[in-house]
Amino acid sequence: MIPLMLILLAAVLSGLAVAAVAKFVHWPTAPLAVGASGTFVAVLVWRLLANLWALNEDFMPLVSIGDTGCLVAGGLAPALAASAARPLPRKVLVTVAGAVVAFAVNVVVL
Repeated sequence: MIPLMLILLAAVLSGLAVAAVAKFVHWPTAPLAVGASGTFVAVLVWRLLANLWALNEDFMPLVSIGDTGCLVAGGLAPALAASAARPLPRKVLVTVAGAVVAFAVNVVVL
């Protein structure tokens, strides 16, 4: 079982990473906020479900199913924000950053 404080830390770091990259590539405030907060919520919910469903056992060194699910959880909200009707710069960069950072943070922190 992963402690709630570590799950919150991983979710916050993932959301902040999305916000930082989106800000760096000059996303407007609304999609930036949706992407960052959505990443926070998605990672938080996924890790809580991974705890509930006992998906935290490593299937290879340092990597669990809960960690790999963070690839989707971290990239989902930025991808949805980027797919809005308004064109945004560097959509893929923000989405990939959210996915990779969420995965990496979860491997390191959890």
